[in-house]
Amino acid sequence: MTLAHRMIEAKVFATFDEGFRASYEDELRGEGFFASLAALDPIPRRAEVWSKMLAIEQVTTQALLSAAQALGVASRDPQALRAEGAAEADDWRVLGWHGALLVMRDEFPVYLTEFGGLLAQSPPAYAPLIDLLIRHEVAFIDFAAAELAGQADSMDVLDDYLVWARAT
Repeated sequence: MTLAHRMIEAKVFATFDEGFRASYEDELRGEGFFASLAALDPIPRRAEVWSKMLAIEQVTTQALLSAAQALGVASRDPQALRAEGAAEADDWRVLGWHGALLVMRDEFPVYLTEFGGLLAQSPPAYAPLIDLLIRHEVAFIDFAAAELAGQADSMDVLDDYLVWARAT
């Protein structure tokens, strides 16, 4: 079953370490996912959006890396995870631009629920990293809502996140 035929469901994790591992691995998949979309989108503005989302995944993954290593949850091959993400991008190409924006706006809030649960399990030292995960999803959701509303400055929210995350 492809993304085009199912709703995204929030995951519930038995432990913080399990949730952090899944989140870290999903960020690596996200790098492959958005890199694939950026590379193959023939429309320059959309390729730029996908590239900004790739940059968001990269800065987020980099921020999580030290903690993932310290927790011992960075064990899977990053390139294999990126390849999995690139393969998932095929489902989104079927959705088209408008469909992808609808998924981001309407289904990505599930990740806020997922990360909220992870934040509740988080040791205090890791809470800022979970906040980073939450904020990056909010950037994607806010972008999609602005883009669907026809706002010319819809990409600003992506740029704002990148500036904030790089300064954090």
